[in-house]
Amino acid sequence: MSVIIPKAKTGPAGWKWISENAGKPHDEQVVQKAGEEVEEFCHVLKSEGVTVHRPEPMRWDQLGTFRTPYFEEGGCVWHCVHVLI
Repeated sequence: MSVIIPKAKTGPAGWKWISENAGKPHDEQVVQKAGEEVEEFCHVLKSEGVTVHRPEPMRWDQLGTFRTPYFEEGGCVWHCVHVLI
């Protein structure tokens, strides 16, 4: 399941990138920039009166297997339930 659904929803160029980079750590500059964007987004939400709850950081590479009564998945990227439905 973890290969069929993402491949069906990803264009050829995107799938090529996934195939070449899956399992590798992201570039630190990309991670830092993404973190800054999330922080800015939270700031905007808070300034509009929205209560923002931030989860504790976690090691996605150590997450393990995700199970439901209907399927079992071991790939960390595909743990988003909306991707699997």
